Amino acid sequence: MQRALRRFDKTIFFATVVLLTFVTSARSAGLLLYETGAPDLGTASAGRTAMASDASTVAANPAGMSLLDRSQLLGAAGALLPFTNFDVAPETTTSGGGGANAGVFFPIGSFFYVYKLSERVRLGFASDSDFGLSADWGKKWVGRYYATSVSIVTFKTNPSISYLVNDWLSVGAGFSFSVGRLTEQAKINNVLPRAGDGGLALESWDEAFGGNAGILLTPIKKLRIGLTYQSPVDYKFGFRPHVTNLGPLLDRVRTRIGGVKINTPMEVPQQVMMSLLYDVTPYWSVMGNVGWQNWSAFGEIPIGISTTKQRTLNANLNFSDTCSIAIGQQLRIGEKWLWSAGFAYDSSPVSKANRIPVLPLDRQLRYGTGIQYQLNRDVTLGAAWEFMDAGPGPFTADRGPLAGTLQGHYSTNYLNFAALNVIWKF
Repeated sequence: MQRALRRFDKTIFFATVVLLTFVTSARSAGLLLYETGAPDLGTASAGRTAMASDASTVAANPAGMSLLDRSQLLGAAGALLPFTNFDVAPETTTSGGGGANAGVFFPIGSFFYVYKLSERVRLGFASDSDFGLSADWGKKWVGRYYATSVSIVTFKTNPSISYLVNDWLSVGAGFSFSVGRLTEQAKINNVLPRAGDGGLALESWDEAFGGNAGILLTPIKKLRIGLTYQSPVDYKFGFRPHVTNLGPLLDRVRTRIGGVKINTPMEVPQQVMMSLLYDVTPYWSVMGNVGWQNWSAFGEIPIGISTTKQRTLNANLNFSDTCSIAIGQQLRIGEKWLWSAGFAYDSSPVSKANRIPVLPLDRQLRYGTGIQYQLNRDVTLGAAWEFMDAGPGPFTADRGPLAGTLQGHYSTNYLNFAALNVIWKF
C-alpha cells in the first residue's frame, strides 16, 4: 500500500511540474484579433460594427449585410510581422540570453461572401482567424524553463443571415465552427549541470462552436449605430506530454508514472462591441467603438490530470475583463479613392503583479491606415497597414528552484499587420 502511495505521489509531482509549465506558458498564447485583413484594418477597426460597407460585415456585424445593395465577395491576404525582444533584469537567477526577436511570422488570410436572397434577406459566409499568436524564444533563452516556444493557431467558418426589419433597423446572427491547434515546448532543469536540460513538448487539436449576433440602427440618414455580441468559444485541449533527455533524478519519476494526460479548456473570450459612424459630409465620415471582452473567464482553468486516479486542479491566472475604445475616419478623394485612418486602445488583461513570462501583452495601442481604389463599378482594390504597440509587459516570476526567478520586460513588443484586399460586386 505504501509503495502504491509513493508511486502516486511521484505521479502527481511530475504532473505538477508539467502543469506549471503548461499553465504559465501555453495558456498565455492566445491573442484575440480584430485584424482579418479586411478594409477596416485601415481604421484600426474603428467603426467596424457600423461600417457595413463590404462583405466583411458578415463577421463584424451580420446585420450590416442588409445595407449591401448587391451580392459580393471579399478576399484578403497579408501577414503579421512581430518584433518582440526581451530585456533581462537583475533578479533573474538562471543563465541565458534575451531570446532575440521572439516574434514569429503569421499569415493573414480571409474570405467573405454575401448573397442577396431578397430585398430583405441576405445570406453570408466568413472564413478567417481571429484568435492566435506564436512566439519562439529559442533554447538558450533565460526563461527556457517556462517556455522556449508556444503557438496557438485557429481557423473559423461563420455562416450568417440578416433581415431588414424596416428602413432604420436590421438584425443578423450566425454560428461558427472553429479548429484550434495549441503547441508548446519548454526545457526542464535536470539540476545536475553535466546532465544538461531536458525537454518538454505538448501538442493538441480541438474543435469548437460559437455564435455571433448584431443589430444595426440608422436613426437618421447620416448616422449608423452597430451593436454586436460574440459568444465564447470553448476549446478542450488534451495533452500527453512528450519528455526527452531527463537526468537520473527526474528520469526515475518518469519511468514509474506510466501515461499522464493533461486536460485543459481554453476559452476564447466573449465580447460586446458598439460602433458609431457619422457622415460629416458626403466625402468624409468619422467613426468610433467601445467594447468589452471577458478575459477573466480565460484565466479560470479547471485542469484534469488523468493517471491511476482522476484529479482536477483549479487554477486562476487572475486575468481581468478588458475594455476598448477606437476612433477613425474615412475620406473620399475624388470618385475612386478612399483613405482610412484610425487609432484604438485596449486595456491590459492582467496586472503587473499577476503577469506571466510568456504573456508579453500589456495595454495595446493600434494605429492603422489604408487606401481603396475603385477600379470599376464592380471591383475595388485595397491595401491596409496597422501597427500595434503591445506594451512593455514587465513582470517578476518565481516558480521554485527548477525554473528559477525570471524578471524583465519587453523593450520592443510591436506587431505589424499588412494586407491586400479585393472586393467584387455582382
